[in-house]
Amino acid sequence: MKDKLNNIKGNKDLYETVLVGTGTIVGSFFSYLLQFILGRKLSVEDYGSFNTLLSVSSLVGVLSTVLGVSLVKVSSDLYVNEEKEKLKLLFVNISKLSLLTGAFLFLVVFSSRYAISNLFRISNVVVISYFAANVGLSILNGVPPSFIRGLQRFRRFSLYQVLSCLNRFLFPTILVFMGFGLTGVFKGLTISSILTIVLGFVLLGLNLRTFKDLNLTKEYKKILSFSLPVIFTHLFTTSLTNTDLILVKKYFSPLEAGYYAGAVTLGKILLFGAGAVTIVMFPKISALYAKKEDFYPRFKNLSMILLGVLLVGILSYSIFPALLTKIFFGISFENSVKYLPMFSIGVSLFVLVNFFTTFFLAVEKTNVSFLLLPGVVLQYLLITTHHSSLYEVIEANIFACIITLVLLVFYFYAQRSKWLKTSLKLKS
Repeated sequence: MKDKLNNIKGNKDLYETVLVGTGTIVGSFFSYLLQFILGRKLSVEDYGSFNTLLSVSSLVGVLSTVLGVSLVKVSSDLYVNEEKEKLKLLFVNISKLSLLTGAFLFLVVFSSRYAISNLFRISNVVVISYFAANVGLSILNGVPPSFIRGLQRFRRFSLYQVLSCLNRFLFPTILVFMGFGLTGVFKGLTISSILTIVLGFVLLGLNLRTFKDLNLTKEYKKILSFSLPVIFTHLFTTSLTNTDLILVKKYFSPLEAGYYAGAVTLGKILLFGAGAVTIVMFPKISALYAKKEDFYPRFKNLSMILLGVLLVGILSYSIFPALLTKIFFGISFENSVKYLPMFSIGVSLFVLVNFFTTFFLAVEKTNVSFLLLPGVVLQYLLITTHHSSLYEVIEANIFACIITLVLLVFYFYAQRSKWLKTSLKLKS
């Protein structure tokens, strides 16, 4: 056992993947424990509404995600060049901007609360009000962990994942058990978001008491130039994982939408677990690219780790779907069992799509967004024209991801010869 641990530590990529993966799994335990409790304490209809609003927040939160990716990229470059004072000033300025942007988003969603309530057939408008607060806080919430990743402080990032998910579990659960229902869930999420922001500032560990008056024009330009194409990239990847839930809520009964939400919740355990490899990969490849070092061997190593994780995941969901569903939701969601094996294939394909997309962003191939658009359009068209059963929705997801993955792999091999030539030059 000791030898195995030493072997893992000797392979830095594997060690940091295990480290982040452990944090992701433990954090996901609390996330899915919340889903477990909500699946039992809320009605199937309210549970479907909860997951629909989460999907909407993911689409609205593309801005936060894009900013986060850009900050990981820029902070990683500053880190390898040892420009600590610029890092501090950039963090403070971006935090202020995020706070103002979040306030604007809150006002937009809050003023639209009645329209959102009618669109998704959610009778309690107060739920939408707290949902608006969560959307507003999401921008600032993503800033500290992005810098933690950029500085490659993976131990702290792993701890952040665990504690932030614990917050996210604790407060909604308490309020649900107090009888506040779906309103209590989003009220608790608002409280946990505030505490998580404070946690991120503490774990980042930057000395923010003193600053130097530095020119950050170059960094701001890089964030903007990187963010603009990345907006489309993340809008499209987010659409691939959330459009189905939103359309299912529209075309199917609240009960069937709830069953589908159960399958999605269980399937995304694989997404979060395998996503640890992508989390580790992005700053590492980005740093190697910034230093003009050979990144292809690192990418190959991480790819093999990811494929191994996905294979184990698909086998688990194919062999134990009923057991997993019963553990999380009990018998209330037993109709979700039949969808799980097929859904796990769709999730695995999306994980690969996300891995390749993130890799291209790390090496500044930001035009990759155009390769995602056909899959997004295809998914929407297939679901809107073929939705006689939930199986057809899952099939649409799988087909859209296959088309997207094929395009990404072709693009990868088109660029591969250039990277191999660079690798040979560096070795010689």
